[in-house]
Amino acid sequence: MTNEGGPALAEPAPSDSRPRDRFRRSERGPPLALATVGTGLFLVAMGVLSAVLVIPDFYRDSLSGYDPPVDALMGVLLLALSFRLGEQSVVAWFFSLLAPALTVLVAIFSPNLFSLASAVAATGLVVLIIPYRGGFYRAPVTGPASTQLMVMVAAILSILFGMVGAQYLGSQFTPPIHGWSSALYFTIATISTNGAGFAPLTDGARYFVVALILLGVGTFLSAVVVLFQPFLERRLERIEQRLQRAQMEELEDHVIVCGASTTARAAVESLRDNGVHSVLLSSDARAVERLKAEGFAAQLGESSSEDDLRAIGITRARALVAADDSDAENLLTVITARGIAGRLRIVAVATIPTSVAKLRKAGANEAISAISVAAKLVSDAVLGPDAGPNPHSHTITHD
Repeated sequence: MTNEGGPALAEPAPSDSRPRDRFRRSERGPPLALATVGTGLFLVAMGVLSAVLVIPDFYRDSLSGYDPPVDALMGVLLLALSFRLGEQSVVAWFFSLLAPALTVLVAIFSPNLFSLASAVAATGLVVLIIPYRGGFYRAPVTGPASTQLMVMVAAILSILFGMVGAQYLGSQFTPPIHGWSSALYFTIATISTNGAGFAPLTDGARYFVVALILLGVGTFLSAVVVLFQPFLERRLERIEQRLQRAQMEELEDHVIVCGASTTARAAVESLRDNGVHSVLLSSDARAVERLKAEGFAAQLGESSSEDDLRAIGITRARALVAADDSDAENLLTVITARGIAGRLRIVAVATIPTSVAKLRKAGANEAISAISVAAKLVSDAVLGPDAGPNPHSHTITHD
């Protein structure tokens, strides 16, 4: 682009606003979560007040009077969703729109001061959430967190179904079910299999109880399993850690292999073939779990950490092999190990030949260049006197 009578003007480079937009979206999660908490508390308050302070509706309908449980339970649902909404979960975002929709729907059939106030608050939440729907990209659609949300929503909807049905069919039970407190007690007692003491008198009431049991009991058990599963997993992890710690304390005259490289894995396999006990220490969780599944002793940790090295018995070990993919990490491992055990035999594997001298100066008894060894093997195989058409292999041993 040129300016008349003047020098050429540089065109402004197009700016990519997507990273900035994504950054802004990530900051909107907590405010939306706080708004959801506020709306949820307001709906719970309106539902409780509507049940306690019975006020007439502006007009009567066959579905009038059912706003207290809907408002209260939708408020509870929003409170539960707010935790995941702050993490920008797309599942939480979807169900956070379902709750206001039901609140507005019940306000249409049962309009009173409390239900209309709940509908206005719910509509305001929808207006606030809808424009930021593109920002809910962090949490996956599937996974444990999404499963917990779905089970929680199913449990709340089951309670709502039980309370509304019990109130609608209350006269068909003995004793009759009157009031939302009795309906809540009947629902919770039924889906928890404790028995509510209300006997159905008609076929319609019996069908309702059967449906509530089939829907509610399964949802209740699923909710118990899903909600308590994280606590059980943490407990099992602690037990597993204690067992691993006890096994590490029993190790003696073993070899510690640091790193998750191909060389480290080959060293562990070779030591096992020779009948030598070894334990691999790596910060790669996947590699550690893979080796454990194959029957190897492996520990998650940092090879340059004194605590992690002591945890796997470095003071009782016969040798240590530093075979990480990074020479810098191997150097730190050698320095740390030499500082803990001055007489320990340390073998370091360098990824580049120039690191051999540095590893030896750091305290390694032996420093091996994997590239130099491989090059030597290839050269001997090509130029050796026994070179021929028959395939063969070489093995290096070091006394």
